Amino acid sequence: MASLTAVSFRPYRGHQIEMRDGRGVCEVIIHPPGGRGSPHRVTPSQPNATLAEQINQAKAMIDAVMGP
Repeated sequence: MASLTAVSFRPYRGHQIEMRDGRGVCEVIIHPPGGRGSPHRVTPSQPNATLAEQINQAKAMIDAVMGP
């Protein structure tokens, strides 16, 4: 049986947040603006973190880097 992985991108403060959901695994990857570093995979703070929790964690990481 084939499996499906949904991939979506969302802009946030100049960064792109890539969300992958499928095969029982949720992943969030932060892509910084062009020429400002390499993509960073968000490590969930909890083993069973939901996709929404990982997105909020990614936003908090971007906010910490960008400042107010």
